[in-house]
Amino acid sequence: MPTDWDHRYRSATDGALFGDDPVDTLLAAARLPGWPPQTALMLADGDGRNGTWLAKEGSATVAVDVSAEAARLAQARDAGAGVTVERIVADLRVWSPEARRFEAACAFYLQGPAELRRHTITLACAALSPGGWLLVEGFSTAQAALALGPDDPDKLYCLDTLLSWCAGLETVLAETERLHLASGTRHRGEAEIVRLIARRRA
Repeated sequence: MPTDWDHRYRSATDGALFGDDPVDTLLAAARLPGWPPQTALMLADGDGRNGTWLAKEGSATVAVDVSAEAARLAQARDAGAGVTVERIVADLRVWSPEARRFEAACAFYLQGPAELRRHTITLACAALSPGGWLLVEGFSTAQAALALGPDDPDKLYCLDTLLSWCAGLETVLAETERLHLASGTRHRGEAEIVRLIARRRA
């Protein structure tokens, strides 16, 4: 059964579901030459912790999420940070940026089935301008044995499979790591993480 993200975000009365800080992959990218990107696409941005951060860095940011409640919270976060993000409520299975291209495209902790994640990553790759960055972070297949996150392997990332979805891009960082997450009310505990930074050749 699909997750009711509107209900989850409305029920988060004790703080942000996934915290307020950007994911580690964004912070790693910020140390790369040529950062920040002038334009950025955030896919499955939730309540905005990553999209707002990118806008604060100076990127003209477009953020997409299936949850209208998450987008409402994200807009409040944007306003509090004094930035503007173009926020779109849409299902990533059918949404398209059409002819728009971006210097960075990101997907963090997208936990849908493999078909959705493959489609989203393929969409992100196609939306990159020459020299554009792809950033992905999520739970690896090893996470199924831990308490945190999805226990369905179909919703978890295999690094080799993720790399195959990005064929044609130059890999800058591809790694798995076990760490302790302490982000918000939902991301708390031991985690097996996949990170990918890749770049379309100029």
